[in-house]
Amino acid sequence: METLGALPHVLIIDDDCNLLEAYKVLLETDFQVTTASSGEAGLALLQTEDVAVILLDIRLPGMDGFAVLQQLQTMQTPVEVLMLTALNDAHLAVAALHNGASNYLVKPVDNDLLVAHLRQAVARQRARQNARLVPVQSPSPVPPRLVVGISPVMQALLAQVRRVAATDTTVLLTGETGVGKELVARAVHVHSPRRDHPFVAVNCAALTATLVASELFGHERGAFTGAQRLHVGKIEQAHRGTLFLDEVGGLPLPAQAALLRFLQERTVERVGGEQSQRVDVRVVAATNQELQPHVATGIFRADLFYRLNVVPLHVPPLRARPEDIPLLLQHFLHRYSAAYGRPVPRLTAPALAALRECPWPGNVRELEYLVARLVAISEQQVLDVEEVLTALDSSIEGDRACHSVRFSGTEGLRN
Repeated sequence: METLGALPHVLIIDDDCNLLEAYKVLLETDFQVTTASSGEAGLALLQTEDVAVILLDIRLPGMDGFAVLQQLQTMQTPVEVLMLTALNDAHLAVAALHNGASNYLVKPVDNDLLVAHLRQAVARQRARQNARLVPVQSPSPVPPRLVVGISPVMQALLAQVRRVAATDTTVLLTGETGVGKELVARAVHVHSPRRDHPFVAVNCAALTATLVASELFGHERGAFTGAQRLHVGKIEQAHRGTLFLDEVGGLPLPAQAALLRFLQERTVERVGGEQSQRVDVRVVAATNQELQPHVATGIFRADLFYRLNVVPLHVPPLRARPEDIPLLLQHFLHRYSAAYGRPVPRLTAPALAALRECPWPGNVRELEYLVARLVAISEQQVLDVEEVLTALDSSIEGDRACHSVRFSGTEGLRN
């Protein structure tokens, strides 16, 4: 077990010596780093070293990454494994997830993304350790999430995110409810020079017309009845960081005018205040609606739309990227198993095939809730198609998805 306060220990197994040295230099500030150039050497180190996370290349001389994974399962080593793969090895990465790896990274790995994945893996590993030491009273906090996907549409989106993140331009994310627009917004933030400063999310659809000015711009003490103390608004809270305006189409027209003024002048004035505050933020907005029709009808200001729609990025629905479903399933199974202090269950091939055929009207969010439900209620370590379809039937959206599966030729998978 790691010593309290000690840096988490990461073991990197890769036969590229230059890469090992580069990773060691990159990570040694935040992690204790040990390297091995072969699977055999890495397994030998585990006999004497207390490791939290292994960064494991798939293609190794002698014992490859799959053989190392099998050996780790035999040893029952309580360690998180992140697989390293070339882009054309992505199908191998999916197989690795089914054999015990918790995630995969495609070479070359973005430095910030690598650090974020390692921190997430450390959090999962520590959550499992704590679950073995104390009774689980309630779900543990789920570690911060990252965008998961190897499909061509997601790889194209993530490439756009990395390009746009280096600039300070305003981004408008579009996509159906539940596709993960906030995760993409966070990815823009993590890949940007503002990554060490706040990421502040605002659900614009939840703001009433009377509260929106106070929430966005803040208010002074005594500005209105009940304003007993100064309140710093969301825009000021995001100073030097990123402001994420979710469901921006839900803003009432007066708030749209105030937001437009802020985007033009980059200053805010608190409600009841007399002085303007200059604020440096990068704005990322999101909507599940088509804003152009709202512009045509006057519901949404045209000038604000053009200010927000500088770089439009579309987040595809889950049904458009079924090849990502196995990865998302493994991602959520590990997250919620760690959160609930339970072993990670496995899905049978028929169960996985059934889930790939679902239309997922609720998108990634629906898939996530399904996995959370399965981990919470299932007593089995191997989840078959009947158990998965029963869990789908227990929700309204799942019921629609489940019926689609039952009549799409998947019925035979349950026999």
